[in-house]
Amino acid sequence: MKKDDELVNNLVQNSKAAMIAAIEIHNKPLFSYRYEVCVLLIINAWELILKAYVSKNLKNVVLFHNDGTSKPFDECLACVASNLGKSFSVAKESIEQLYIFRNKIAHFYSENLDLVIYSLLKPNVAFYVEFIRVNFGIDLANETGLIVLPIGFMKPYSPIDFLASKSALEQSSEEVKSFIKGIVDTARKLEAEGHTESILVDFKMNLINETRIKNADLIAGINNSVQQDNVITLLNIMSNVKISDNPDAKEIRIKEAHLLDDLYTETYYDVVKHCKGIFLDFKQNPDFNAIMSRLKSNPELHYVRYLDPRRKGGSSKDYYSKKIYDELGKYYTKSDDENNA
Repeated sequence: MKKDDELVNNLVQNSKAAMIAAIEIHNKPLFSYRYEVCVLLIINAWELILKAYVSKNLKNVVLFHNDGTSKPFDECLACVASNLGKSFSVAKESIEQLYIFRNKIAHFYSENLDLVIYSLLKPNVAFYVEFIRVNFGIDLANETGLIVLPIGFMKPYSPIDFLASKSALEQSSEEVKSFIKGIVDTARKLEAEGHTESILVDFKMNLINETRIKNADLIAGINNSVQQDNVITLLNIMSNVKISDNPDAKEIRIKEAHLLDDLYTETYYDVVKHCKGIFLDFKQNPDFNAIMSRLKSNPELHYVRYLDPRRKGGSSKDYYSKKIYDELGKYYTKSDDENNA
């Protein structure tokens, strides 16, 4: 093995060890300094894997100096981010927020930021898993067989912990307020740049009338008879939705990314491929195209994504909701397997 290859391999193996140790410590039943230690280990894992990337791919970058020191963490992160570009932007911001926390842990000793740090750590670990898979061909999930069981004597963190009448940070130190503001500012910047990934864990809520609460992954009962100070932003309101072009219908603003992720999930070719599998007499012919042309007029079934969404101009692409198959079932005969499903 060449010296450079041996160096990269050692950096990768040590990085993996640090990340696995962080996950194991996070899941220990009793560990009083849990999140501080986890952040230290995860930043160490990132530093080693970033140096492995620099050593492997950026031969013109001096990684180790004659005095025995190596390139600082923030400079390694900047080099990798510059080389990978926009695809690494969200991961970079996530790493930087944890790096800020690591450098200022001593200032946060009087506040409990476990929920905030957990919300940063969970997606950050996912970014690491993807980074090492793409750049080093290592699938940590298969390699380690690590399974995290959410079992304990108390419920895991949830958005309900944020839904208090007053902010829990109201009386916090200036250092903590500055840290939280940095996370918020980073999230807003990424959103403005068009990134759909978040540096914080993604929670989803189901909000219904307080007198009709049913089972759900998470239910927030809102009592309108009592004055509330809460401000809640609703995202991904996709179940039991009826899309309408009626100007008198109640207007709800939904981001295009959520429309395509959750509602209009099928392309024209997806529809054709699926129809071939479920309809006995399906043929992709002029009759089918005529049916699809008629169904496009129904906003519940069809959505057009424009290259220039504000002007609705330029090139465009058609997307369909899964309800399209029920409509097409009125024109074609389903296979026996589908009828029995």
